[in-house]
Amino acid sequence: MSIVLYALAALAFCWLLGNLFTGPLQDYFIFRPQKLAQDYTFDFQASHMEEVWLSTPHGGRINALHFRQGPAATKGVVLYFHGNAGNLARWGHWHHYFARFGYDYVVCDYRGFGKSTGPRSERALYADAQAMYQYVQMHYEPAQIVIFGRSMGSAFACRVAAEGLVQRLILETPFASMPNLFYTYYPFLPRVFMFKYRFPNRRYLAQVRCPVHIFQGTDDWVVPYTCAARLKSCLKPGDTFVNVPGGQHNNLLFYDIYNLKMEEILS
Repeated sequence: MSIVLYALAALAFCWLLGNLFTGPLQDYFIFRPQKLAQDYTFDFQASHMEEVWLSTPHGGRINALHFRQGPAATKGVVLYFHGNAGNLARWGHWHHYFARFGYDYVVCDYRGFGKSTGPRSERALYADAQAMYQYVQMHYEPAQIVIFGRSMGSAFACRVAAEGLVQRLILETPFASMPNLFYTYYPFLPRVFMFKYRFPNRRYLAQVRCPVHIFQGTDDWVVPYTCAARLKSCLKPGDTFVNVPGGQHNNLLFYDIYNLKMEEILS
């Protein structure tokens, strides 16, 4: 009888320990923010850049950058949701990449990143993403809006594209869901843990009506290929899943197949 009690106690301890990592400590494992002083001045080689502040639900104050091509009409705008590290001082430089295709570029920092502030939760982050979409909607028609989600940003890109009218959705190194990513790392663990952040990308991607394009490296160890590949079942006829042979999590930009396909999509 004592052996059974010890076994149950050990299982209960493991369950509590696991929920500690997928609950209160999940913020630490997901988010790698770098803060900026509120008076920090961004310095980009861009003649038309505007710093934007949005007050969002759940106590959010979101900092964003809006890069424009200039007074001439452009093809539209890329609303970019970046990965889980850094801040706008890093991600703002992507405006050069999309400018070559004739697109303006809007990117925001999540709560706790850069100058953005507010208590973080899955609900609050989705509300911030929706506020960014509404901001972009004030300046562009739906047919001009491209939603781009990189890595963790794929969660917000999928949700926005599922709920709003946009031209297309582009995902780079996305994941099926946060639980699925966790169990891809630890397949031997039982499916009994609760998650503070679930980010169910498969569910939202299945609701997206616009064209979808996914880029995934075959040697990605941050988001393993098998986790991203689970999104294939959500794709419609005409959507694409681009394999980048040998590509890892942070270097797809250096592969010809990535750039040629991106040029095809955006040109």
